Amino acid sequence: MDNQPVKTPQWELIFNGKDYAKRLTPFTLSVCYTDPLEGEAAEIEITLEDKEDLFKNDLLPGKGTTISLALGYQGEPLLQCGDFQVDEVEFSGPPDTVTIRTMAATIKPDLRTARSAAYENTTLAAVAKKIAARHGLTIVGTVPEMRIQRITQHQETDLAFLRRVAAQWGYVFSVRGSKLIWHDQEALDGAPPVITLTRDHLAGHYSFRSKSDRVYRAARVTYWNPKLKKDVTRTITIATVGVPWGGSGDTLNLVERCESLAQARIKAKAAIRRANGRQMEGNITVYGTRHLVAGVNLLTSGWEKLDDTYQAVKSVHRIDRTAGYTTTIDFGHNGTYGMKSLGAKK
Repeated sequence: MDNQPVKTPQWELIFNGKDYAKRLTPFTLSVCYTDPLEGEAAEIEITLEDKEDLFKNDLLPGKGTTISLALGYQGEPLLQCGDFQVDEVEFSGPPDTVTIRTMAATIKPDLRTARSAAYENTTLAAVAKKIAARHGLTIVGTVPEMRIQRITQHQETDLAFLRRVAAQWGYVFSVRGSKLIWHDQEALDGAPPVITLTRDHLAGHYSFRSKSDRVYRAARVTYWNPKLKKDVTRTITIATVGVPWGGSGDTLNLVERCESLAQARIKAKAAIRRANGRQMEGNITVYGTRHLVAGVNLLTSGWEKLDDTYQAVKSVHRIDRTAGYTTTIDFGHNGTYGMKSLGAKK
């Protein structure tokens, strides 16, 4: 990396159709875009110095103003972060600063309001479509068509409810602009790595956290057997392969009732995937890399036994007055860790 030419960070900021980046650049301390993989909405945060009290008057657009952000390097394609709206403006000091925080432009208060509801004799796809229609949003990606007798939302926000349901069925869910994005976790796991990160990429701190030596190979689940007319407990096994530090091949007790053996298999493999992906977690800060976004796979090289295929579960792209453009990712083990296939067997 030392032999590479020095790149100049660039960002574009549109407030209600007007370009504000050049106007704000002399005062800008940092511009930060956070991109989570699941459950949450992307957001941006801009921090400005205000030692001349310019922003305490009317220079800044007010709450609810629409913002779009792009960032990267001059002369290269920029990372298009999407549309947002101003959610909070904070003034603090000394030294005097102003921080603008935003949320996705389509995130309305009712999307974050806890509610209770029961969905009966339907499909997960139909549930997702109903919630999307409630908030004027569009579904992107494939939502499982699995038929369900009943699913209950109890004092959960629609965001939290969809996150929980998606996870149970092996999907990840997030909000991007006006879209509800659904990703098949197995498809994400199977995608090729976008980059091999080495120590030469480092622009800050890194950490790897080995949380357990357990690698689950099976899940014990309970489902309703209509022929026997009773609940049946079954152990569903996933084929495993060699993993670092040996691995224990434990059985995961899944505290969740399923409506059929087919559901039990799907939920078992999803639960094992999530548990195994948490065995090694960490984060790393590298020089700004626009294609390091949540959901992509990456390789590491230069950390010996820690080197593996990982998946970005959150990315933070930041342009800082002193540090330039950096990308920080939170990562976990890719779903191939300890598993030949996500296909569940009896």
